[in-house]
Amino acid sequence: MIYLQWVISLVALGWLIAVAVFDIRTRQVPSPYWTWIPMLLAGTYRVLNGPSALIAAAASVTIIISERKHLRHKGIEMMALAAGILAIIMIFFFADIPTQSGIACVVVFWIAWELHYIGGANAMMLITCVLLWPQVEFVLTYLVAGLIWSIGVRIKEGGWLKRHWVSMPAVIVFSAVIYLTYHLLLLAGI
Repeated sequence: MIYLQWVISLVALGWLIAVAVFDIRTRQVPSPYWTWIPMLLAGTYRVLNGPSALIAAAASVTIIISERKHLRHKGIEMMALAAGILAIIMIFFFADIPTQSGIACVVVFWIAWELHYIGGANAMMLITCVLLWPQVEFVLTYLVAGLIWSIGVRIKEGGWLKRHWVSMPAVIVFSAVIYLTYHLLLLAGI
């Protein structure tokens, strides 16, 4: 089972690298399928393997809620949002503590997407990573990678108070490499 997890992790890392290369070259993901299909596969994997299947349920609810803007009536849109939030709260309280941290991460990334702090493709990539690596360590490595990347860009380009473009998929790749290296060291007993 652990070999399957590592194979899936390495395939996911290859996918993240490919998306990051596209993002660095063109500042966009080539197609929505580059994020939808991996997220669907990661959700399916999470449902079929492991006790953290409720994270996949929460991710599904957030994706459905995010599509509420296609509804024609504001009242129905608000009812869909309220029902989705209620469903996520119920999923959260039925989950165990480690799964709750993964669900909280999915919700945080979804809210960041809704508030336009991060793009949709970036949010889906992060949710996919949480589906694959539901431990809180991934989110911590993502925060550390973002901090290191931001400091590096500011040192390279100067100007601590001005805005700099940062490839979010590249930061996600960096965090995945840190996360997988950490788990490889744990596996090796170092």
